[in-house]
Amino acid sequence: MPDRPARHTLVWLSAQADWRADVAAQDPRLAQWLAQGWPAVVARRAADDPDPRLRLGVPLPPAEGKQRLALRVPMADVVKVQPPISLQAVLAHPLVGAAADWSLPLQALHAMAPARVFGAFAWQMLTGLEYVHARSDIDLLWQIDDRDMADHLVTRLQAWEGTFARRVDGELCLPDGGAVNWREYASDARQVLVKRVDGAMLAQREDLFQRVEVGS
Repeated sequence: MPDRPARHTLVWLSAQADWRADVAAQDPRLAQWLAQGWPAVVARRAADDPDPRLRLGVPLPPAEGKQRLALRVPMADVVKVQPPISLQAVLAHPLVGAAADWSLPLQALHAMAPARVFGAFAWQMLTGLEYVHARSDIDLLWQIDDRDMADHLVTRLQAWEGTFARRVDGELCLPDGGAVNWREYASDARQVLVKRVDGAMLAQREDLFQRVEVGS
């Protein structure tokens, strides 16, 4: 498995994986989690991080204080990778689709554009543990092809929040593999933070789709 998976990718480890928690006291809970056969999620690493191992995270549910456990593992110990769950799959799942009266808001989001889900809704579907509640946000990823698509989507997201009085968080996934927070893109800021699996850096907002537009 030579390629480093993108941020938000779900990964499953072998039973003999040589993983290490960033905080040793979290070893027992992580061991319990992995023993259930549940995945971890690929996290961003610092650009100057010399550790070649894959950086992963496990977010615990509200009943456990919403702790975020961090661990590292050699790539060779990853036995399965999967993109984030689709919004369509979440809608169809009985544990999630109707949770906390979210059915209609989620259907409206799905009608806007294809999206993938991370955060509470995804983890409730993956584990069966209770993550979603009445005040939950929905965390989404959208693959964006060009500036027009991005502008249209953020306008509709702002309208959705006004209609449903709920919050949608998430990222616009750029053609070059980077991602930018949709609220930051929707702002008047000249620079936005572009996140990648190997770090993050500020970029000019107007340059995010420059390569695509020049090549089209």
